[in-house]
Amino acid sequence: MNSTYLLTALGAAGSLSVGVYLTRDHWMPQHEQKVKSIEEALKGRRLISSLPENSLTKQWEAEFESASNEIKNLLGNNSLNAQTGGVELSKWCSSKMSLNVDENMDVFKNVEKYCLIRSISSQLARKQKTLLKEEQADEWKSTYKKRQDTTSKRADVGLSGDNWTENDDLSKVKAWCTSNSEQEFLASQEGTDSMYSKVLKWCTKEGANES
Repeated sequence: MNSTYLLTALGAAGSLSVGVYLTRDHWMPQHEQKVKSIEEALKGRRLISSLPENSLTKQWEAEFESASNEIKNLLGNNSLNAQTGGVELSKWCSSKMSLNVDENMDVFKNVEKYCLIRSISSQLARKQKTLLKEEQADEWKSTYKKRQDTTSKRADVGLSGDNWTENDDLSKVKAWCTSNSEQEFLASQEGTDSMYSKVLKWCTKEGANES
């Protein structure tokens, strides 16, 4: 082979190798990877701290009360009550937002548990209430009968008219429960007209004992 051609070919191959190496380095610039904070990892999810100012106190207190023993252990203070616990929990959550999520996964898991606005189904579970499943026919009937006996507002769960017809009504109630049990639990919405109260009374096993 012509020596000039060989040198040219080797030079081209060397350039190609360097090119590949540089490209791979460009793909994986580990020294330039951006550190992701816990707050950034929660993007798209609702923090309790994002609520309006006039709703924060009740939400933090409700969050503390929903798992008071676990949160007392987390905060290292067994003397906390709903009021002081809510305040201390809010401070704890705020202090963790800037941490590197990859280096603080245990903290991140607790932030997910106690610093986010949870669903109604999650709140019911923490209160040891059992959402009814499709196949629990007898329990659905018991809860429905209780609502009928207490003259609950049918319109609360999308039922029209004044006639209580179990077979027709229950399919609609089940669909309503499936949809609304995953709504946000908001402590500021209190009383019998709150979504939480409606789901508790119409959609849980314990609803059969709720007045």
